[in-house]
Amino acid sequence: MKHKDKLTGVVRFERRRNQKHIRIRVKPNEVIVSGPSRVSDGELQGFLDEKRDWVQENLHKLNARKEQVKSLNRFDEGFLLYDGEWVPVDIIQNAPQTRFELEKGRFKIEISKYEKPGVSLYTWLYSNWAVQHIGKRLIAKAKEFNFSFHKVTIRSQRTKWGSCSSKGNINLNWRLIKCPRFVQDYIYVHELCHLRHMNHSPEFWALVDSLYPRRHEAERWLKQNGPVAFQNP
Repeated sequence: MKHKDKLTGVVRFERRRNQKHIRIRVKPNEVIVSGPSRVSDGELQGFLDEKRDWVQENLHKLNARKEQVKSLNRFDEGFLLYDGEWVPVDIIQNAPQTRFELEKGRFKIEISKYEKPGVSLYTWLYSNWAVQHIGKRLIAKAKEFNFSFHKVTIRSQRTKWGSCSSKGNINLNWRLIKCPRFVQDYIYVHELCHLRHMNHSPEFWALVDSLYPRRHEAERWLKQNGPVAFQNP
């Protein structure tokens, strides 16, 4: 159940069968209060009221981080993040057709007179361009380490870089194209290793580390720069 709270914004109450205690999770767009299946709305609200100062403090931190990340996006300055580098962008309006390409170290975006320039269009163009490259890079990495998967799908995910199903289907986030190659390679290897271990067991991590020694370096980059890479475009 969702409702509006004057001080914390959108609040969602959840019940979970296996949960023993009431918990609060603070997200950018909502606060989630969850508890055991028999807990009442009043009890959840009471717990939220007790923790209101803590919730507001964490909302403030999240919003501050959001603004900081937003300020690091250099698209308004004429750059797109590609392979871990900020690449200059040339935008040409009223072109014969809409195109997106990389030429001599610069992105060239041509917008036809029938299209409306804006973040949505630029994001759509960049994501479609990225799809052409990410799948090929995964295939190359699979051949390098002798993995075989069923198919790869490139998606626009808001929280995940990739996933792998028990059927051998791999999903990858198009925003991987923004990460340095060594970070991309880590994600490819990570998901390929799930073809052998559908978990994050010690055996899984041992396999990842044996194939890709730069795992920790890649994870540090993602922790520090991932929020910027998730920005549009």
